Amino acid sequence: WQDVQKVCRKLDIKCHEVNLVKEYWNSVFSIALDDYAKGRTPNPDLLCNKEIKFGVLLNEIQRRLGPRDWFATGHYARSMRIGGEAALFRGVDRRKDQSYYLAAVSSGALDRVIFPLGSLIKTDDVRRIARDTGLHNADKEESMGICFVGERRRFDQFLAEYLSQTPGDIISHDGRNLGRHQGLFSRTIGQTAGISGWQDKWYIYAKEPATNRMYAVQN
Repeated sequence: WQDVQKVCRKLDIKCHEVNLVKEYWNSVFSIALDDYAKGRTPNPDLLCNKEIKFGVLLNEIQRRLGPRDWFATGHYARSMRIGGEAALFRGVDRRKDQSYYLAAVSSGALDRVIFPLGSLIKTDDVRRIARDTGLHNADKEESMGICFVGERRRFDQFLAEYLSQTPGDIISHDGRNLGRHQGLFSRTIGQTAGISGWQDKWYIYAKEPATNRMYAVQN
């Protein structure tokens, strides 16, 4: 938020704050928690883009500024009209492409959105433009964490603050008991099982909510 304010002052753009905490909790966070509690692995970014950024926020922008204004975001994606409807395309910078996270956004919402970075390369183009403009955050390190968790916290510990921990067994593919997990939400499919004492790592390949078990395989 402080970066946003500084950039707006530099570019002489009005800055408006919209509080969508309640909407985010109801439409994204609580749904994600419910999925994690059931042993699933949801993607909160997909929900957030569909329900919040390109849903509630977009409607609020239209309400405040009018239907003729465009909504520009910093996503690395592109939008084009195909057969009379707005369609989503990948960004030119394939390393930074974010079209997957926008896959659930409706065509109607895309019709009111522009993606200025969609045809640019981040390292070569975007940062150079930011430097030439004199923006203070032109060389700021990228943020890679989940937005509601942050970058310096373990995700399983964060979820444990909201979900009850129900430890269970981790079973090998041939039926051996390898150890214990701290809740079905603590590991996801494809993640290391966190079992020590083995030369080769074990990876979670299945979960069984009915028995509260995780199943793991090596390599």
